[in-house]
Amino acid sequence: MNPAGTMVIVTTATRFRQVRNQLWPHIRKTIARAGLPGRADTTQWKIPDAYGNEVLVAYGFSAPEHDEAAMQGIHGTPKLLIIVDEAGGIARTVGNGTNNLLTGDAKMLAIGNPAMDDPRSWFELLCEEGEDPEEPSTITIPIATFDSPAITGERVPYCRDCPDGVPKHSLAIHLPDQDWVDRTLREYGEDHPYVIAKVHAKFPKGGGGKAIPTLWVEYAQQVEDPTGPGYVRLCDLGLKGETATHTVKRGAWVRLGVDVAADGGDEFTIYRCVGDAIEHRHHSSGSENDNQVKVAQRILEEIEQAQRLADALGSTAPIRVKIDQNGLGHGAVGMLKTWAENGRHRAEIIGVMVSESPGHDDPGAVMRPFKKRDEMWLATRALLQPDPGTGVGRLRLRTDRDAAIQLTTPKLQYNSGGHSVIESKKAMRARGMKSPDRAEAVLLAVYEPEPVIRRGGGLIV
Repeated sequence: MNPAGTMVIVTTATRFRQVRNQLWPHIRKTIARAGLPGRADTTQWKIPDAYGNEVLVAYGFSAPEHDEAAMQGIHGTPKLLIIVDEAGGIARTVGNGTNNLLTGDAKMLAIGNPAMDDPRSWFELLCEEGEDPEEPSTITIPIATFDSPAITGERVPYCRDCPDGVPKHSLAIHLPDQDWVDRTLREYGEDHPYVIAKVHAKFPKGGGGKAIPTLWVEYAQQVEDPTGPGYVRLCDLGLKGETATHTVKRGAWVRLGVDVAADGGDEFTIYRCVGDAIEHRHHSSGSENDNQVKVAQRILEEIEQAQRLADALGSTAPIRVKIDQNGLGHGAVGMLKTWAENGRHRAEIIGVMVSESPGHDDPGAVMRPFKKRDEMWLATRALLQPDPGTGVGRLRLRTDRDAAIQLTTPKLQYNSGGHSVIESKKAMRARGMKSPDRAEAVLLAVYEPEPVIRRGGGLIV
């Protein structure tokens, strides 16, 4: 063992919560089980030196994505070990700063999944270096899902991480099995970057061709809920049917997106957006979607629930319901508008024809949508794109797994006129993918085809 003060261990990851909540709990357990000296707190390990002074021997932190100087000043001991978790998401600037520390007696362990939507990422270049026989100082060890002991059947140690009282069991039960692989292949398709990266442990080529990168959706799913004055959990409002535990802001705008099973669609789906948080509200398929009166009645039930929520939050904006007007959606839009005129609800009903020309076209924009459907996808893409300074987008996805998969499935293409075009449902079915009905209800929930006037005056968008 190295004497205190002669070596330091630095752990980092893309997000500090990953360091704090995932990496360091395991480090603390390992220190305790091994009977190592000193004390470990949330993200630090200190050991007394020969004079009885506590010396910091290991700590964890995360670096801002574009802070080139974040890794400077670390190399202050004869020996250094850097442990990089979630290395696939480490920004190039931070990764390059890490490389600069590898002088003298310094070593690095980088662990992670291949980046799915960042061609030529720092981690990919590092792994390629480890495969080059002319770079013997770097070693790359790929571990595909098919190497999991739950699939190979090899014997592994007993789990030591589960709490006391849990029956003794093999570590293999915590690892991916063949059922997980089969389900993932069915849901994503063999050529999806998620499958290439997380099943085969390879770096996807051309992964940037997706309309919405997988990592952006994952970030929106994982972003922490805001707390503090003005925020409340939905389940704490005392409203029947509101069981979600994520927070929303008082006064937040409540909107609904509805995709009716038409134009080759498989499901009738409803998603709700409250401020920046999006959640699943309804999905159904089969005969119950054949009757436009039943469809309109189900949407009305969701409008009434949304109105109760808006009233409880003190929202001053009118509830807006955006409905794909193709097929049965056209009849549902007409009924709901009539019911609004008769006083059955107070929501604004907006029929959206996705085959029409876009409502907003900027000839100087980098991405110009060809049709309104393309505009919807590009608008949501922009909202999910992480801010360079914070690494966080403008939406929180509190949705189901199917919606998240569908958001990352269509490809981004371009036509002869230079317009951005989202892969059609027909083309998606041809390569074995489901119709993205849930994803398009999410898009409709946040998409605004025309400005909205706040009650009492003032534009919302």
